[in-house]
Amino acid sequence: MGMSREKSALVRVRSRPLKQRVAGVMRRFPFLYPLLSRFIGLFAARFTVGVTGVVFNERGEILLLEHVFRGRYPWGLPGGWVRWHERPQDALRRELVEEVGLDVRVGLPLLVDLDDLPGHLETAFLCEVEGDVGLLSGEILAARWVPPDALPDGLKPLEREMVDRALRLRWGGGTPSQNVG
Repeated sequence: MGMSREKSALVRVRSRPLKQRVAGVMRRFPFLYPLLSRFIGLFAARFTVGVTGVVFNERGEILLLEHVFRGRYPWGLPGGWVRWHERPQDALRRELVEEVGLDVRVGLPLLVDLDDLPGHLETAFLCEVEGDVGLLSGEILAARWVPPDALPDGLKPLEREMVDRALRLRWGGGTPSQNVG
């Protein structure tokens, strides 16, 4: 059963003066904000953050990479880790240049979800190619463009969902070249 209106209002009234006092202190002494942020950070959840791109070329094919550091699912979508204070879109552009020498236009977000790794948050974007695949980094064994109906069975389930969402967006009249942020 829910809380009665009287009790709910009472809770709000009791907590309000404390919030007002804290807000007043923070407004009078803004230099305390970094200390408060660090204190809150002691109790906040922590995640590593990754980015993945569903990259389409002009023929509607999807870029797949054979990754060195993936055991169970060696072929997959391009991506990597987001660095400290880096925007996910910028991280994805950087990773694609580093891994395969490819410039892309990062478009709409497709998915934000927890990945297989504990405490890892994955962010996926719809991308369009702006050039050709260049030199492969030491992290990548091979790169290939694959028609959406010929994707390998061994894709990670989360990556398969990313591709499905990208295809729905492209076929459903979305605007894949619209930049995010």
